[in-house]
Amino acid sequence: MRSLDETDLEIVRLLSEDARRPFSEIAERVGLSPPAVSDRVARLEEQEVIRRFTLDLDRTKLQSRVPVMVELDAQPERVEHVYEDLIELDGTEHVFLTFDGRISAHANAPNDDIGSWLRHGISMEQVTDYEVTLLDKFEWAIDVTAAEFALTCPVCENSVGSDGVTVQLDDEIKAFCCPSCEERYVEQYESFESAIDS
Repeated sequence: MRSLDETDLEIVRLLSEDARRPFSEIAERVGLSPPAVSDRVARLEEQEVIRRFTLDLDRTKLQSRVPVMVELDAQPERVEHVYEDLIELDGTEHVFLTFDGRISAHANAPNDDIGSWLRHGISMEQVTDYEVTLLDKFEWAIDVTAAEFALTCPVCENSVGSDGVTVQLDDEIKAFCCPSCEERYVEQYESFESAIDS
């Protein structure tokens, strides 16, 4: 499995802004051909960095819905079952399960009867306590930083931090922890290139 690089990071950033962005536009931004971008996206999917392409819908605009935060405490042996029920509940957007067994979800409930909506999808006898809070605002923010990719310097194998440097060599962008590692790598790369050309 090839490690991720700055080009992969930029492709993910561009797709997180707009999952329908054409590969030709991405290719222009990262300095690759569209087929090379397609190959990288396929590899990111194989490595499960990209799990799926999806829409960010505002369901409150589609029908008479109200955004809510639902928090549930379930009987310990029924936590997974309640969690799965909440995922399947019509209008659920995101579901979270904490280590202590508390289940939280952001959902868009029918605004006429939130209680019956919740009881319709979840076996409430398995729930020991619950709270529904109306939301005023919510945002689904997707931001990817270089630190999340855990880039490793190809020269010294240190982590590449925010003060790292990058250089494009042919169709690949390489990230280095410092200018001296970049210089050593580029010198070696150019030496190999001239040896091949002669």
